[in-house]
Amino acid sequence: MAPDRPTRRQALAAAGTVSVGSMAGCLDSLPFLDNTRVEVEPEEPDDDDPDASPEEFYYILEDNGITVDELYYDTEDDDIILFYESDAEDQQESDEEVWLIYVLFRDGLVDRETDANHLYTEVLGGFDGQVEGWGANSEWAEDHLEGTVTDLTVWNGIVDTMVYPDDESRYDHGNETDSDIVLGEESADGSPTGSTNSTTEETDD
Repeated sequence: MAPDRPTRRQALAAAGTVSVGSMAGCLDSLPFLDNTRVEVEPEEPDDDDPDASPEEFYYILEDNGITVDELYYDTEDDDIILFYESDAEDQQESDEEVWLIYVLFRDGLVDRETDANHLYTEVLGGFDGQVEGWGANSEWAEDHLEGTVTDLTVWNGIVDTMVYPDDESRYDHGNETDSDIVLGEESADGSPTGSTNSTTEETDD
């Protein structure tokens, strides 16, 4: 059984929500995930028939340079709980890391019809004042894949879930706007500059 975690290492509230904005500021509010939370080990996806499992997500994360500390799957709510070691040295690198993980969740799981409903994260290590946790909803990712929401909408939704040390906000550390750091100018195909859309395609080879 997984060891107890501090409060911020809890799932986001409103687990059944559809709206990007409705997960805002809720990372401390749900009861602890105990006996329904199963530890996951990495498993390489089958090139011909990936099953979009938490095990494959673990593998995809590490294959794309994310250092996974622990990954759990909540079997009652079909949620993924990720603890990862951040390599970021500043806010921009941290944001890029967050966006990469979201895109891997979107393309590696949601686009392959995963059963997972939400991704909840805890950020370990990193720099002073870095985000400590954030979340994403699989329905945002579905809408994103269908083109009914933009990169900016999804990014702002993720930012709204972010938890910082000592209940501070993103802007208490002099950070820039909640979108320009990661997204920058969009490329010709509509993906953000530096987007990782092609990253998960490499994992399918």
